Amino acid sequence: MSIFRAVIAIILITFPVSVAAQTLTLAEKTETTSPSVSNSLRGKHGIELSIGLLSEISASSEVSAGNVTTKSEANGLMGSIAYNYWLENDLAINVLVGLLDVDATSTVDGSDTFVEFSSVSPMLFGVKFQPFGQAVSDVLRPYFSASVGPYFGHSSNVRTGVNTETESYTETALGSRFGAGADLSLSRLFTLGVGLGYHLVNDFNKRIGAKKNYSSPDFSLSLGIVFGRGKQ
Repeated sequence: MSIFRAVIAIILITFPVSVAAQTLTLAEKTETTSPSVSNSLRGKHGIELSIGLLSEISASSEVSAGNVTTKSEANGLMGSIAYNYWLENDLAINVLVGLLDVDATSTVDGSDTFVEFSSVSPMLFGVKFQPFGQAVSDVLRPYFSASVGPYFGHSSNVRTGVNTETESYTETALGSRFGAGADLSLSRLFTLGVGLGYHLVNDFNKRIGAKKNYSSPDFSLSLGIVFGRGKQ
């Protein structure tokens, strides 16, 4: 967790400094340029890469008489990639694909070996609304987001010994994500953002990894690339 705390500390330090610098720069150009026009996102496209800062990665090994269990797991949002298209300067539609959970377990019990792997990946379709887009000369753009879509849970296991048994299945659970955050315009092409959200997911019919339900909060850091001519 020390790495995540360091990242969060860096964000908290750089965000206000960058906002101040960008605001001063735009303030100097106010007499000759209209920020609301020059920085308009209407008609533009964007790719956004995010990493989860609440995720936990752990590995453990347990040894007992005739039994060895090794387990590696990553809980919480690992990361995601999203595509945005701005219908208006303050409203975008998007599609997001991410990785929410990964779990791998290996157990050796005498002559038997059991290996299990599972993962949960959402594919969400939604909207991103920035009601205060003009509040800080388009430099700092707070937003609210809402999306819905399938969460794909995959589980596979192999048991070897006298006989070899394999099982693999994929399930889909409907879920949604609600979030809020802010995007900081580093330039006309790049944005830096932070966001806090919550995944509300229905139960899977079967256990995926250690559980059936993957409703959970997430806190992420994102880097965006904006391209396209845009529209007035």
